[in-house]
Amino acid sequence: MERYTIEQRVFFIKEYFKNSESLAAAVRKFHTKYGRNSVLTSSTVQRLIGKFMETGSVGDAKHTGRPKTSRSNVNVEAVRESVADNPGTSIRRRGQELQISRTSLQRILTKDLCLHAYKIQLTQQLKPNDHGQRREFVEWIIEHQQMDPDFSSKIILSDEAHFHLDGFVNRQHCRIWGSENLHVIVEKQMHQQRVTVWCGFWAGGIIGPYFFENDAGQAVTVTGARYRDMITQFFLPKLDDIDVSNMWFQQEGATCHTIV
Repeated sequence: MERYTIEQRVFFIKEYFKNSESLAAAVRKFHTKYGRNSVLTSSTVQRLIGKFMETGSVGDAKHTGRPKTSRSNVNVEAVRESVADNPGTSIRRRGQELQISRTSLQRILTKDLCLHAYKIQLTQQLKPNDHGQRREFVEWIIEHQQMDPDFSSKIILSDEAHFHLDGFVNRQHCRIWGSENLHVIVEKQMHQQRVTVWCGFWAGGIIGPYFFENDAGQAVTVTGARYRDMITQFFLPKLDDIDVSNMWFQQEGATCHTIV
């Protein structure tokens, strides 16, 4: 009933009894005055009439019992100080530290402090020359596509992914709380222990994956010699299974607007 004002409730009750206790007539009068967007459901009107017949009032009942203290001024200030000291702490951990439930902490952050959770984004800076190079690359693609309609299905795109074996920033679950985006910079340790996986992608499917490991199955860093071995011993034999001529290979590490 909270979404209907006292004026609307009183109007409906008046029309209900004025029209010989006709629900349909009262609903029509209500829609005429307040518009079709103010939809009255049967359960709503029955609840409203029942409350009026029982209590003689259309107002919401006052809540009794012990007042809630989870969103007290003390807790709000404690959360404000906690966010100021460490805005990147998760709701679960912050709630444990402050001994506040997760739902109450969420309400304090959003309703009392008007804070928002900002997700970490990875961006790549474009240099002044990049715009011209990208345009040149697009024109090159269009030209080859016009000469060969199957050109796009003959491109093999390759890339590597590093899977860290220790902790790192999970951008999907990490949020920074604040009244505005602070553009926080997160530092990470260099030379973290990780395993590198290579894959090739083309219209016919996936080539790989290939794990850069030594003979003992231990992860190793990618060097020029190891990458060459992957190309000659793994990638080129895979091409023999692809029944397509004149394939184009996008070398891992080459930007999308670089033509080699």
